[in-house]
Amino acid sequence: MGYALKMKRIFEELKTCLHVFWQATGVGILLLDETGVAVERFGNPNDYCDLIHQNQEQFQRCMRVHAMLGQEAEKLGSCYFYGCHGNMMHFAIALVDGGKYVGSVIAGPIMADYPSAASLDEVIRNCDVPSGCRSLFLSAMQSIQVVEPERMYYLGELLYHLVNHLLSGEDLQIIHRKRDRRRQQELIGEAIQDLKIRSAGEQDEMRRRETLRSMQDRQEQDLCDMIEEGRLEEAQDVLNDILGGIYFSSGNTELIKLRINELITVLTRRMIQNGADAERIHGLVSEFQKQSAKSADVEEISFGLSQLLPRLIDMLQDDAMSELSEPVRRSLAYIHRNYRAQITLEQAAFYAATSPTHYSRLFNAEMGVGFSVYVNRMRIEKAKELLKETTMTLSEIAQSVGFSNQQYFSKVFKTETGITPGQFRNRTDR
Repeated sequence: MGYALKMKRIFEELKTCLHVFWQATGVGILLLDETGVAVERFGNPNDYCDLIHQNQEQFQRCMRVHAMLGQEAEKLGSCYFYGCHGNMMHFAIALVDGGKYVGSVIAGPIMADYPSAASLDEVIRNCDVPSGCRSLFLSAMQSIQVVEPERMYYLGELLYHLVNHLLSGEDLQIIHRKRDRRRQQELIGEAIQDLKIRSAGEQDEMRRRETLRSMQDRQEQDLCDMIEEGRLEEAQDVLNDILGGIYFSSGNTELIKLRINELITVLTRRMIQNGADAERIHGLVSEFQKQSAKSADVEEISFGLSQLLPRLIDMLQDDAMSELSEPVRRSLAYIHRNYRAQITLEQAAFYAATSPTHYSRLFNAEMGVGFSVYVNRMRIEKAKELLKETTMTLSEIAQSVGFSNQQYFSKVFKTETGITPGQFRNRTDR
């Protein structure tokens, strides 16, 4: 199929979606090609824009802005909201075919709030509207739909999904990758701002660095735990906090890359110590390190690391559960996510979709220990890590790993290890 014919087909398929969106929401739509030329308009002409567009220069100005911000939406991989020089809100969604920008969908105009007299005068000046048209202009402005910010966001999301459902699988992956990468950078930026606020009152540079290092050590420990427990969303959040700390405390790209590789080394060592297949882990990590070594884009390296997490989790779960039955695998996933809570055999059996009696026999046969012993041993292993690597009190550790009180925690700890938690900590400190 020729390119021109293919684009015609894409635009024809879009027209139905865009017509439905306009009828359902009352928000007008412009369909632009890759050069910014309007291919189709959906919605009734509005007097407000028509008054501005009587001046041909202002009309060209509007179209240039729409075309430019359609391309900006393509870079972001998401819906792009913007205000025009007429003080109206619009949102843009890019059209992509074969990884190439081929046009955009522009929705608007709408208003986030009712205009004031001062804002109206400012628009009249900005758009070079004759002063004698002020009352006509005000009347036209009042016909524009007012949409509160939250609803505006969801209108943008709705249009984004309507447009993107027509993309090929490959193009959809490209768009989602851009969107996820941008979102990660926003979260890293928030982490950096939090660190700036925390460190603003710290005058001693050495002490500030020690505090940051201690915080990152704890975050790295949490990240390892979450990967091993299959808690991907929480792991992604902690990773972004760690990356925020790396960006904040590192002065240049090469240092950031070095610190990210140090983080990878910590994760790799920890997972191998806990029984992961060393060859498979090293193979996966080596692939990431080769890619990051070639890149000077720390944002892309950071995103690549976030994409590595689910692969590590899948690998660990495959290694640990390959020989287990489906009910036990399901229950283990539940246990690893919830061991900090007061989980029971009955709850695990429900999650495994079997009766408590059958589940108890099945778990014991496949795991070699009973349900309660397994959960307690898991909690003790987590407690050992906290005893070695934090200054948390015994009571705080007991609570954080799921024991109802410190006394029971100490009793179980001594049964499993032969020593008390305090003795374990003292041995580690020496």
